[in-house]
Amino acid sequence: MRDIEFVTGEYYHLYNRGVDRRTIFQTPADFSRFYESLYLFNDANYKHISGDELNKAVLLSGHEVFSMDRDPFVKILLFCLMPNHYHLFVQQLKDGGISRLMHKMKGYSRYFNLINERTGALFEGEFKAKHVDNDAYFKHLAIYIHSNPLDLIGINWKEGDVLDWPKARDFLDSYPWSSHQAWIQNDQSYPVIDQASFSDFFDGMDDYFEVLKSWMGRDLIVKIESVTE
Repeated sequence: MRDIEFVTGEYYHLYNRGVDRRTIFQTPADFSRFYESLYLFNDANYKHISGDELNKAVLLSGHEVFSMDRDPFVKILLFCLMPNHYHLFVQQLKDGGISRLMHKMKGYSRYFNLINERTGALFEGEFKAKHVDNDAYFKHLAIYIHSNPLDLIGINWKEGDVLDWPKARDFLDSYPWSSHQAWIQNDQSYPVIDQASFSDFFDGMDDYFEVLKSWMGRDLIVKIESVTE
């Protein structure tokens, strides 16, 4: 039984990882599938028909045309997809919205098992959730979520040991499976995140990068990990 109630209008950090810390995104196609699902399934009007790839392709290719017909369950402010886990930061827009979206996202497990000829659970139980109830926490969370890809190149950001900031920033700027890239480019393949929310918490890109650079240390990690473990 989940020990948190999702309240419409409130903000939540959602996350999960592969069972036994296994890889859940093995190829670019896997990442893309999950990313596309975040867009398609975050819509009360979307009717998923198994095997109907044509309808899916039409909706994805014509997302700018069909955007007015969408009825999202949540507003996605941040995301990061890592090889063995994911992070989402969302605001619930309608009653039951988070639960409905995440139930639909279980379709990724079915896809992964089919492609890899496996059975059984892919994720470590139900997704985890924490209530985000203040602006300062949002800033912490933005930095924490967007810094995750640095693990892939051995930068010890969790120890406050980012000695080569240009290298760290270059990698984060180029990592395709994070809302960091959507923020800095002001563009995204599909309108997964609400880019306008950026200005609610940061005074422009200079402010964001200054916070990213200065808060990438132990104090930040202690605050975040104390509520995510």
